[in-house]
Amino acid sequence: MRTAFKLTLILCMIAFVFSCKQRKANNDIASGSVAGGGIPQVRFESEMHEFGEVVEGEKVSFSYKFTNLGKGPLVIKSVASSCGCTVGEYTKDTIKPGGQGDVTVSFDSWHRVGFQQKSVTVNMNTNPPSAILRFTAKVIAAPQKEN
Repeated sequence: MRTAFKLTLILCMIAFVFSCKQRKANNDIASGSVAGGGIPQVRFESEMHEFGEVVEGEKVSFSYKFTNLGKGPLVIKSVASSCGCTVGEYTKDTIKPGGQGDVTVSFDSWHRVGFQQKSVTVNMNTNPPSAILRFTAKVIAAPQKEN
């Protein structure tokens, strides 16, 4: 009985070690460190933008430029916005080390009078795996049309 317990314990330890190695290999592949020879690192020129005054109903956009300063290829997986009034589009191509791309954020100010502070989360194969881009706008009411 005691031998069976030792054998079970040894098998569990071996399984644990292999699962840890597999998890690390999967993380390396997801981050790009195996496939590209290194981990990508993103640097945005700015992570904050101020639109200033915007007339209600106006649609405004801004492109957040970035550079891959890492040693592996950078891939943007998705861009998620904090509000339905905000849409993010991004460079779909893989960004090689030293390469550049952008994330363009569009804001629709319809029915958004007052100070607005919104964000988009950029999900990438970097470490950390995301970046938050923010913007503000002061939406002023559109002039009323006279009949």
